[in-house]
Amino acid sequence: MSNTVPLWMQEWFDVDAPWEMWWLLVGLAAQTAFFTRWIIQWIASERRGESVVPVIFWWCSLVGATMLLIYFVGRREPVGVLGQAIGWAVYSRNLYLIRTKRKLVASEPLPGQSPPGYRPMASGGPPDAETPVQT
Repeated sequence: MSNTVPLWMQEWFDVDAPWEMWWLLVGLAAQTAFFTRWIIQWIASERRGESVVPVIFWWCSLVGATMLLIYFVGRREPVGVLGQAIGWAVYSRNLYLIRTKRKLVASEPLPGQSPPGYRPMASGGPPDAETPVQT
């Protein structure tokens, strides 16, 4: 590889040295990973016939944001770093909320089952609403 970058690349891609082309490739790969989330969301919505956001959307967002964050740090672009850092926090939080809800739903009893740790009272349980309580 030559030690000089063609003028058109310098102007279009803002690269002055050949090694900076690697940052350009990292940025393009990152943007591709980030864009993939929209294709996934579109396909999922078309299949369901309504707007949905599958979990993989958030994972693609997190992976793409991480890659873009690395790219922007490497290129020393503070606006991009700030934007991706904020997005990264949002995507991580959404994945945390999804995981928490799944754990909660998984621990809920099925209809007709007692909840975990349930112990009936010795008298057979609490009195019915129709049964008067004697004092």
